Amino acid sequence: MIVVTGASGRLGRLVVHRLIDRGYQVRATDRVPWEDSPTEFAQVDLCDSDLVGDLLKGAEGVIHMGAIPGPSRGDPREIFENNVQSTFNIFMTAEELKIRRAVFSSSAFGMGWAHDPKAFVPLYLPLDEDHPMMPFEPYGLSKQVGENIGAMVARRSSTSVASLRFTNVALPEVQAEFPWPAPTPDDPLTLVMWAYADSEDVAEAHVLALETDFVGHEAFMIAQSKSRFKEDTAQLVERNFGSKVAIRGDFTGNASPINTSKAQRMLGWQPKSDWV
Repeated sequence: MIVVTGASGRLGRLVVHRLIDRGYQVRATDRVPWEDSPTEFAQVDLCDSDLVGDLLKGAEGVIHMGAIPGPSRGDPREIFENNVQSTFNIFMTAEELKIRRAVFSSSAFGMGWAHDPKAFVPLYLPLDEDHPMMPFEPYGLSKQVGENIGAMVARRSSTSVASLRFTNVALPEVQAEFPWPAPTPDDPLTLVMWAYADSEDVAEAHVLALETDFVGHEAFMIAQSKSRFKEDTAQLVERNFGSKVAIRGDFTGNASPINTSKAQRMLGWQPKSDWV
């Protein structure tokens, strides 16, 4: 049986349906109701450790998507406290119950999304899992801390953890607006927002991360292969950052500034959707 937290959200629902379609028994949960849930549903506050203990009993895996989803969805203190406490409870309980795999919905925002678009200057591009997480706000910090909790649990127990650093999920109506006007120094856009993710591909990444055989903690960058713009990405980097950002590897055309080769190699994940 697989537990899916945050199941009432748009991504959570996709993950629940994919798991059911693949023959899994699923227990869905969220702190808001899901009236037409296709499976067992429990309305639970994940910050209550006793309730989390009951929720995860009998599970072989947990996909933890439950969180306040973004930097602007609440008071900064509430975002951090809710996201970190709920993740701590999930991972600690998974360890105590000897659950095989926990999949964590982390975020590329932990790499460096900022309210000031000019604030995040990466060390190099495209961003990969070796680039340090450099959060500028409590939501991104909560995801970095969540990954550290997962790594601690995986380091000392039999529970392995996959952290998926997916970037902003663009709904079909947003993708229909692409290409966006390219960012400029006078009209910048935080770099991780140059990339985007498709909801179906993100849902598939969660299921693959549940199923793939590995030990310990592994982080995976998740994004579509193209940016939101038609312009050459390397040229946009030069225009916006000058010589401050090194370019590594093959970075041609309007390629995403996020490198997903690790997810493709280890999880067998392939981004299927792109606007071009």
